[in-house]
Amino acid sequence: MREYLTFDDVAIAPGLATVEPSEVELTTKASKNVELYLPFLSSPMDTVTEWRMAASLARLGALGVIHRNMSAESQALQVKMVKSAPQSPWLEVLKAKEDEPLDSLLFRMEEAGIGAAIVFSSPPTIVVSSAADQEFWFHKASAFLSLLREHKPLPLLDEEGRLRVGAAISPFDERRAKLLDGAGADVLVLDVAHAHNVNVLSSVARIAKEVRADVVVGNLGSRSGVLDAVARVENIAGLRMGIGSGSICSTAEVTGAFAPTLTAVMEARKALEELGVHGKIPIIADGGMRGAGDVAKALIAGASAAMLGRVFAGAEEAPGAKIRVGSRVYKQYRGMASRGAMERRFAEDRYARPSKSIEEGVEGLVPYRGSVVAILAELVSGLKAALGYAGAHSIESAWRGELVRVTAAAKEEQRPHDILL
Repeated sequence: MREYLTFDDVAIAPGLATVEPSEVELTTKASKNVELYLPFLSSPMDTVTEWRMAASLARLGALGVIHRNMSAESQALQVKMVKSAPQSPWLEVLKAKEDEPLDSLLFRMEEAGIGAAIVFSSPPTIVVSSAADQEFWFHKASAFLSLLREHKPLPLLDEEGRLRVGAAISPFDERRAKLLDGAGADVLVLDVAHAHNVNVLSSVARIAKEVRADVVVGNLGSRSGVLDAVARVENIAGLRMGIGSGSICSTAEVTGAFAPTLTAVMEARKALEELGVHGKIPIIADGGMRGAGDVAKALIAGASAAMLGRVFAGAEEAPGAKIRVGSRVYKQYRGMASRGAMERRFAEDRYARPSKSIEEGVEGLVPYRGSVVAILAELVSGLKAALGYAGAHSIESAWRGELVRVTAAAKEEQRPHDILL
C-alpha cells in the first residue's frame, strides 16, 4: 500500500548556501510560455480572484487566475479589464523624489486615487494622504518598501506590453474557452476536481488545439494521471496538482478520495522525469500551503509555482465580503464546490454543466490582512529564507534540494516548546 505525505510530514534538509537569501532568484514559469517573476498564482475562486486581484498580482510579477463562477461574457470582460489596467508596480503606491513639493505630491496622490507615496530620501519616508484610510495605506506602503528590499517588482507583461492574466475554464465549455482566448487570457486553467477522466481529457484536448493561450490541466493527483494527461492533451502547457488539500475542501471527508499536494507534486515530477520533460512542463502545486515554508517544500518536491487560495483570500483586493466580528475584521472564503458557490454558478451561467450534486467544500471566514502587497512581501521574504536554508539559489536549483521525513517527536521539537507563550 502506498503512503501519502503532507507538508507537515517533511522538513527541508539544510544544504550548502552559495548566495545570501536576498539574492535567491524566484523567476519561474506558470506554463510553457508564461514566465513569472514570483512563483505564485491566485486560485480561481469567487472569494479570491477577480480582475482587481489579478491586476495587482501581475503588476508585482505573479499571476491571478480569474474564477468562472460568472457568465462567460462577464469573465471575458474581467480579463479585458486586467489587460487594459495600468502596468507599473508603482500604481500600488506612488514614488516621489526627495525634492518634490508636498503639495505637488498630495495632488498626484489624489489624482491617481492612491493614498500613500514613498519618498526616496535617505532613509525613504512614507507620506499618507489625510483623505485616505491612513492605517491601510501606511501598512501597504511599508510592505512595498519591504518587498523592494528583497525583490525588485517587475510587472508581468505579454508581447503587447499588457498585464498577463489567467482564467479558469470547464473542459466542457469550448465556447467560454474561445471567448476568454479572444479576450486576451494568457493561460486557461482547467478547473475540475478530478481531471483524470477520459471525457475531461478528450474535451480539453480539443480545446487546447483551438486556442492560442496556454492550457494548464488539473487537478491531478497521481503519476498515472499525469502520464495520461500528457499522452492525451497534445499541447499541454502545465499541470495543476493536488486533490482535497485546500483548507475549505471537504472532498476527502465526503468521498474518501485524497491526493495531498506534496505527494501529488512528487508523483507529477516522477512522471515527467520518466518522459524526460520535467522543467519543460511546469507543475503548479495547488492546495494545503499555509505559508512560505510549505511553498518552499512544494518547490523542492518539483513544482515550478504554487497556487494559493486562503493565503490571498484575506487581501483587500480579494472579492470576498468584509465582515466584522467583535473587534476583528474577516473576509468571506468558500470552496468552489460549496453549496453557495455552486448555486451562484448555475444562477449566473446558463451554460453551466453540473457533474455532481454533492457538496465538496465549505464556507467560512479568514482574517483580513490588508493589501496583497503585504502578503506578497511576507511570502517573498519567507520563501527566499527557506530556499536559502535548502542551499538553493533559484527555483530550478531547489529541485536538487532534499526533503526529509520527520517523526512525531521531531514535529514537537521543531515548534517553540518548553516555555509559556
